[in-house]
Amino acid sequence: MKDSSPNKVYSGVLQGLYEGRFVPGQRLVESDLSRTYQVSRNSVREALSRLEAERVISLSPHRGAQIRLLTRHEASGILAIVELMVGLAARLAAVNIKRAKAEKRFESILVTLLSFEKQSDSLDFLRARNAFYRELVETGGNEELMRVMPSMHVHLLRVQFRRFYPVPEREGFREYERIGKAVMAGDAKRAELAARAHVRRIADNLEELPDDAFDMAGDSR
Repeated sequence: MKDSSPNKVYSGVLQGLYEGRFVPGQRLVESDLSRTYQVSRNSVREALSRLEAERVISLSPHRGAQIRLLTRHEASGILAIVELMVGLAARLAAVNIKRAKAEKRFESILVTLLSFEKQSDSLDFLRARNAFYRELVETGGNEELMRVMPSMHVHLLRVQFRRFYPVPEREGFREYERIGKAVMAGDAKRAELAARAHVRRIADNLEELPDDAFDMAGDSR
């Protein structure tokens, strides 16, 4: 099905975050978005309303639309919830992988993800990582987790803080490998522990970030 005009803007902003064209704190100007995506101002407003509802942006009468800039407290809160959800996703995937006959598909996605260890700053890596997490959730088969997981918008965290982390982040790839192997082995406990440890390490690193990590300036600020 062809994307609607509001969805074109919505998807474009999210992809722009991944690609670095939009950054936390940056203002989004309706006329610019209308021109960039060749849609009406009404379509832009509808897309911005959806992005605000999902807490990707903030809207105010005086400043207009702006990509959310997470505080340290907000970032910690997101990761606390994500740790539980990713741990549950890994556990359910390990329990269900054989029943779902998903072993070959999951292994292929894992191999693709690990192949980006030396180019983890690429858009293709981001897509491979998203595919890995999406497969965890889908293999587990919990529809509520499928619904809730995307609403966390972890990419806001990644975009805001990526300049403070080494590229490539080798420990992250070892953790993806541990999670993947535990899932394929059907070891639910090990899969959950590995997944939670991965997110917890990110949370611990976040606590050590300098204050200016939470006070970045957008291009148009």
